[in-house]
Amino acid sequence: MHFGFSEAPFSKEIADADLWLPASKTGLVEELCEAVRERQSVMLVGEPGVGKTCVLRALRHRLPQAGFRLTYCHNATLGRRDFYRQLCLALGLTPSAAAAVFYAVSSHVEELGRERVHPVFLLDETHLLHQDVLDHLHILLNYQWDSKCC
Repeated sequence: MHFGFSEAPFSKEIADADLWLPASKTGLVEELCEAVRERQSVMLVGEPGVGKTCVLRALRHRLPQAGFRLTYCHNATLGRRDFYRQLCLALGLTPSAAAAVFYAVSSHVEELGRERVHPVFLLDETHLLHQDVLDHLHILLNYQWDSKCC
């Protein structure tokens, strides 16, 4: 390698722990960590190439594994039913019928809550989500008749 590097410095294969972040991104990651700890919903918006996915990787590295269940979804071009199917697969669930996908996800999220594990859905490329998916996402946050935040 050149310039004293032991591996390619701009590869996507850099481990999360080895990511370099400027101070502005480090502060953002800390704010996101705090928001997740407080069970808030967050939307990270920016132009392509500014480092949104890198920030999500840093968030994944900095959140303690105990108490959080991170689920990453990157295929945002799906309709609502297929989006929930993708979410089921990412969560390790296998619902048998199309009508069961939302129920499977919401039941799993509530079960995690009973185990004191906070589900964190990292939805990358959300600007590509269909409007019906965006319109439906808030329903995932409606726990126990909207009496709990998660």
